[in-house]
Amino acid sequence: MEKEFRSYGRQPNSPRFRGWKWIFAAIVLFYVVVYMPTPYVIYTPGSAEEVKPFINVQGGDETEEGTFLLTTVRRTYANLALIAWRAFDPNAEFGKKEDALQGRTEQEYMNEQLFNMSNSQMAAILAAYNQVGIPYTIESEGIYVLFNNKQLADNEFLTNDRIMEVEGQEVNGFDDLQAALKGRTAGETIQAVVERDGKRVQVKAKLVELPDQTGSGKKRIGFGLAYGEKKQVVPTDNKHSVTFHESDIGGPSAGLMFTLELINRLTPGDLTKGYRIAGTGTIDPSGKVGPIGGVKHKVVAADREGAVLFLVPSGNYEEAKAKMDKMNTKMKLVKIDTLEDALEAVKQFQPAS
Repeated sequence: MEKEFRSYGRQPNSPRFRGWKWIFAAIVLFYVVVYMPTPYVIYTPGSAEEVKPFINVQGGDETEEGTFLLTTVRRTYANLALIAWRAFDPNAEFGKKEDALQGRTEQEYMNEQLFNMSNSQMAAILAAYNQVGIPYTIESEGIYVLFNNKQLADNEFLTNDRIMEVEGQEVNGFDDLQAALKGRTAGETIQAVVERDGKRVQVKAKLVELPDQTGSGKKRIGFGLAYGEKKQVVPTDNKHSVTFHESDIGGPSAGLMFTLELINRLTPGDLTKGYRIAGTGTIDPSGKVGPIGGVKHKVVAADREGAVLFLVPSGNYEEAKAKMDKMNTKMKLVKIDTLEDALEAVKQFQPAS
């Protein structure tokens, strides 16, 4: 006698079951395309922002009919959707995430960029004071940890720690740190005190041998850290005091434009002459202008914001010109090596008719 078996579950080939399969597949596809990380980043034109709101100059001349513009590059972590979209964008450039981070975490990378911006602002103040002839002193505001070199470091330091003491010796600047480590050897464990989140914390650190980056052949020892010294420029006359407002823009490439804005505020008259003047480049206290990265994206950003003149370090000129030759723009490109070059370019500028 045959028995009849009946199933009261969902049949695998029923229309409703097939519908759920398609929904599940769509969810998986959406995740892969939108949320699944890739090892790539996409660089595109960022912003061209007025420099004046970033800076306060005590007793400065506020006259400015035009504006100086700093320029940025936008860095975006790429998902598959962005990769497909930006593949057709002539202003997009693809790179590897690791090439940007170089072993750092994203937080460490951003902290370093913000520190570089702070150093750029200090160099801009020094360059402007030196150009205008304003006397000043420089005060150290401490040594800060940027990130650990994971291949070398064996310590308890964290990013943004301010190093206060090393083996009982007070540390305010690089000279103090070098003095505290003098005569010590690799493998030695020492005690340090850091300021972390407003509190003093004791940490241990093993000294390690560092690669020779000077070519002297001399062995060096240290913590295996990347760290930087914060400094403050103090003018002899307080009416020339300069402060910068906080910003989430990082990197050193706004140094030149900061300097031009400072000179404009520290001297009578209006350097801009009513024009929108953009540019990029690092600067040192002597006024030397250095090359930067991403210039082809920055000229696009400047053009979008109506800049009529773009100041570019000579080391970036060919790349910037190659990009601008492909753009429909009347913006003038001028290459510079020094602050004097930039001031002369601004002085002589006449817009294209």
